[in-house]
Amino acid sequence: MATLAWLSTELTTGLVIADLPDLGGESGGALTLKQTMGRYEQVNVSLPLPTAPENWRRATLHGAACMVLLQDDIPVWGGFVNRRPRDEGDVVTMPLMTAEGYLDRRYVGDMTFVNVDQNLIVKAVVEAYVATGSNGGIPIRVQIVGGPGKLRTRTYMDKDDKTVYSALQELSGVIDGPEWMIGLEHLTGPERYTFVLYVGNRLGNAVAPGLGPSATFEMPGGVKSFLALEDFGAGSGANDVMAYSSGQGDDRPQSPRQVFADPNRPTFEYRYSPSSSIQEIDTLTDHAAGRLQLMANGANILSLTAILDDSPKLGVDWGIGDDIGYQLGGIDSSGKDTVPAFPGGLGGVTRALGYELELSATPTITPIIEKPEDG
Repeated sequence: MATLAWLSTELTTGLVIADLPDLGGESGGALTLKQTMGRYEQVNVSLPLPTAPENWRRATLHGAACMVLLQDDIPVWGGFVNRRPRDEGDVVTMPLMTAEGYLDRRYVGDMTFVNVDQNLIVKAVVEAYVATGSNGGIPIRVQIVGGPGKLRTRTYMDKDDKTVYSALQELSGVIDGPEWMIGLEHLTGPERYTFVLYVGNRLGNAVAPGLGPSATFEMPGGVKSFLALEDFGAGSGANDVMAYSSGQGDDRPQSPRQVFADPNRPTFEYRYSPSSSIQEIDTLTDHAAGRLQLMANGANILSLTAILDDSPKLGVDWGIGDDIGYQLGGIDSSGKDTVPAFPGGLGGVTRALGYELELSATPTITPIIEKPEDG
């Protein structure tokens, strides 16, 4: 059985402040944590004061404390305290934000990159404007995963008021742009939990040719439920995409329309602005091509919920970005389909883009995964 434990750390150093064994969901209910590649997530947690440690006020100080969840002593999730409302009651409920959200509170100054590896651009920006600052930064290192990235040209200006978060999202939004996420690592001498920003052309491990994935979720087995979502609604599906930036009238920078020749659907258009400061048509074209790649066949997502103790172990058997396997349903002993919507069952290998971890009487894990086309 997995052992789950909460502790509080200093946001500026990662040093441990206190153990928080009774941290949980609002009103004593289940607590659902989420982590997704390339974006921040938020959750509300509650701390009962009668059983809190003596230094609970420092351990929950807004903008200064980070809550870290350990699974079998491995840090799997962290979020810093955003606000701390207190009233006449004996429970403090606080919104936490994952470390990606801190990047949205830091701004990029004047920097110019000409034909520079996209992963090195991310590294330079984070080291210059996240790890340091007028009051210091957060303890974070950047780890580049895999080989060299595509060469990119970017100009950032302090007057544009662009946050580090928006700069990284813009860069990752182009076709073949970098993938990134923030995790935690445990260091000793002194004991502390600090952040690692992973960036690369691809995060996680791909299945080697001829081999199976190291983690497979199965029904019957650990999986208790799943949902396959196919969506071609507005914002989810399009086969004609244009990207534009700020400007006036005919002076507005915009990409040529990027079109997917769809044999089954009429034209569905989508236009969007990846950033107000982009002036280069080639950059806007890369953005439009990247978005078309995501939207051409619509949203095609599979989410499944599995019992934590009966499933591959997060942080050991699999992590965000990894290829994982799934085998859902099939033919039972009487010759009937156990999942009628998918005759013969639904199975394959795909990528984990994130996860939801529900802490309850029976903890569950929900990988957020891509779903390949089925026949």
